[in-house]
Amino acid sequence: MLSRYLKRNWTSLPYYVLHRSYNKVQSDVSSASALLDSYRIDKEKSLNRSYDIQISPNRIFANKEVNLDEIKVYGFDYDYTIASYKKKLQYLIFDMALDYLIEDNKYPKEMKSFAYDPGFGVRGLHYDIEKGLLMKIDSQHHVELGTVYRGYTPLDDSEVLATYGGTHLSVQYLSSIYDNGKYMRQLIDVDSLSEMALLTQIAEYFKQKSMSYDPKYIFMDVKAAIKKVHLSGKMHATVKNAIGDYLEPDPDLKELLEYLTSAKKKIFIITNSQFDFLNAGMTHLIGPDWRSMFDIIITSARKPSFYTDAFHHFRHLMTSDYTTSWDRVKCFKKGEVYQRGSAREFLNLAGFKGSEVLYFGDQVYRDLADLALKLGWKTGAVIPELEREIEIISSDHYQRALNWLISLEKLIDRAQSIRSPEALQLLHEWKEEYQEVRKLLKMSFNPRFGSMFRTSSKATYFSGRIARYADLYTSSITNFLTYQLHHTFYQKRSALPHEFI
Repeated sequence: MLSRYLKRNWTSLPYYVLHRSYNKVQSDVSSASALLDSYRIDKEKSLNRSYDIQISPNRIFANKEVNLDEIKVYGFDYDYTIASYKKKLQYLIFDMALDYLIEDNKYPKEMKSFAYDPGFGVRGLHYDIEKGLLMKIDSQHHVELGTVYRGYTPLDDSEVLATYGGTHLSVQYLSSIYDNGKYMRQLIDVDSLSEMALLTQIAEYFKQKSMSYDPKYIFMDVKAAIKKVHLSGKMHATVKNAIGDYLEPDPDLKELLEYLTSAKKKIFIITNSQFDFLNAGMTHLIGPDWRSMFDIIITSARKPSFYTDAFHHFRHLMTSDYTTSWDRVKCFKKGEVYQRGSAREFLNLAGFKGSEVLYFGDQVYRDLADLALKLGWKTGAVIPELEREIEIISSDHYQRALNWLISLEKLIDRAQSIRSPEALQLLHEWKEEYQEVRKLLKMSFNPRFGSMFRTSSKATYFSGRIARYADLYTSSITNFLTYQLHHTFYQKRSALPHEFI
């Protein structure tokens, strides 16, 4: 749709040879006719230009300054950080959770026909538990109009405004910093895509059947079913038995670990997964000798309580028979496996300083929040969707529309200072076009919710959490191979509204 809009608006323009500076002072634009000339010239410039935008999908991006010279220790989560899963896993989680809902909670057997829809939503959306609404919220706690859904049905803007008394949601209503709020939950993890799909399809089913239901009960049932998928061991057994069907191959992973080891860096892994599941995946990705590449291996960690609970001690796991030692763990040995424990005891036993540690994970609240707020570790977020996001925003058709949108904003701002019927008519038409271009840019990412990183004009709540808790973010940990280990990442300086010229 975006490319059709650009083609339609580009080819309909006449060729202008006028050379009028866009940045002339407002006094130069004294009539609607002059404004219209500016509109035509600027539109042609925006839509007729080729944009050579080169953003590497392998880049590491900084929210805060990080000097790798100061990093002595690299830590990693396993699921969705070291291990990248194919979309097939989301289908499996969806199907298993649906089975539990039908078998345990007696949901209608007709629901067995439900199928996971990978294109419906994006990570980071919020779900209103009380009202049964799925929506996108920006970093300043405003609902983005046009992104509020009950089932597959979008709510009119007027209904959203009436429901919440505007677009702003209070901190108390939205959530806590750990996303366990009473009214709202953010569906932020990769696994939440299956949860989102179930909530949406169940709500749509009840609506189509004119069945009354309490959205809170649906949320609780789906949450419990997803949790059971993970805790029952059934999903893990299925994945282990067909590991190649679910894990994405990563030929660069072993090279990354060797790269860090050769630079005398310490490497550890902390995962909530049990050892047998971790071992199956790592053996598939690296080989049977994978444990020799890690200085410390922690399994069954029970994050996020691992970061806050100082009372759980580590247990040494005997990998030969999966029993744990009764002796107190007094030091970590390379290649050995440990369970439970806490972050504070981890630092004490390992002898690490928090400021020397850079830890990568995919889950903002479970992996990164406490490390950033309480322990002083450097943190990195792994966001696989970043590659597609960069591909879209780097494209010529996206850049043409974006630059035209920015030019149109400035034209609208200038038109508002001219008081004439002609200018008012232009203003009305341009505002309509502005909304059309905004919508087309949004649909470049996802037809319902747009980009997971931004709304039309601001960062999303998801982006805000990443900026708050992640010093760095990237699409894959192996992107480190493109950087020297003395590299310093600098936060990009962005202009404040009053600094724009």
